[in-house]
Amino acid sequence: MDGLPGELASGRVASDTGPPDADGHHATLRSIVLDVSTSLMSAEPDELDTKIEWSLGTVGEHIGADRGYTVESRGDAFSVAAEWTADDIDPRQPRRLDLDAHEWLVDRLEGFENVPVPDVGELPAGPTRRHLRDAGVRSAVFLPMVDSWSLVGFVGFETLTADPEWRGPEVSTLRTAADVVTHSRARVRRERELAAQNERLEAFASVVSHDLRNPLNVVTGSIEIAQAETDSDHLDRAARAADRMDDLIDQVLTLAREGEDISDTRAVRLAHVADLAWDAVDTAAADLRVEGDLGVVDADPDRLQEGFANLFRNAVEHAGDDVVVRVGRSDDGFYVADDGPGIPESERDAVFDRGHTSDGGTGLGLAIVRSIVEAHGWEISVTDTEDGGARFDVTDIAE
Repeated sequence: MDGLPGELASGRVASDTGPPDADGHHATLRSIVLDVSTSLMSAEPDELDTKIEWSLGTVGEHIGADRGYTVESRGDAFSVAAEWTADDIDPRQPRRLDLDAHEWLVDRLEGFENVPVPDVGELPAGPTRRHLRDAGVRSAVFLPMVDSWSLVGFVGFETLTADPEWRGPEVSTLRTAADVVTHSRARVRRERELAAQNERLEAFASVVSHDLRNPLNVVTGSIEIAQAETDSDHLDRAARAADRMDDLIDQVLTLAREGEDISDTRAVRLAHVADLAWDAVDTAAADLRVEGDLGVVDADPDRLQEGFANLFRNAVEHAGDDVVVRVGRSDDGFYVADDGPGIPESERDAVFDRGHTSDGGTGLGLAIVRSIVEAHGWEISVTDTEDGGARFDVTDIAE
């Protein structure tokens, strides 16, 4: 492996001091990097590349560089992903880098070190010095791009017409810019992955909604016609199965959309949302009691109502048609409790799992509740009441 002499090997330049105006120059650089960071962190996916190039140019011009670029991992190779060049300066060549030929640089970058090279001529003889000198580079600085503790590329600035002094504080500030570029790339990648996932979920929801519900409607209609013509326990059993399938389709659709962002939040009165949810559920002879002033929370009212409805439906299904359901406020959230038989302690950790059921139900209702609660940034747990019923506590709600 190529060795690095003196200060190059340690990733530092000879001195952190500079000319009399160095502090002012660095203060301006910090201000530029702050502006660049703000722009990158707010960039839309389709404008990120352009903003990275602008950022490289804005920073590069201030530090006296002639070329700035990012080299990023693309599959099994590293290649130039974004670049800025000063007037009359050619783009970097080659665009694809053989990292095996630059072992000393890669070793340091993989150690997450900043690598300033004040004078290319001081590099040890080898392919790296030859490559840079053939390209007319006199000085450079390389900054690792690190995501999830892995090297995903690096940012480079090169000078062809001057020999800047890469001071330690300045290099650290350049590293901050490189970190922001890395985080912005990761953010956009996650946003695109989430968008693709949501598209797949919508496609799935469409299949469930139309391709499954349409034939179910035919089955239900045929059963109703047959029931009008004859009285049969077999038809009654088939009707109940069709109703259960209809409920299952509704809950699967809800689960398919559980990854949607909670974005339309506003201050809502808990009691009002609970009342709306109660009215939307077939509660038979059950009784809802609101205990005290439930106050206001910041939430998506539709999703919150859906969560309440599933909790109420769960109480009626498991505690009986005459169950009493209580909703009240706790120190850091609210609770929904009933006077039914409760949930055995051995099952409480599993009740929110998809498919978990103790009575042949769909096993999706409480999974839906948890997804809604967690989408708001809250937490939910289950315990028992003083009279042995089930109590669901939603907590970590910001005031």
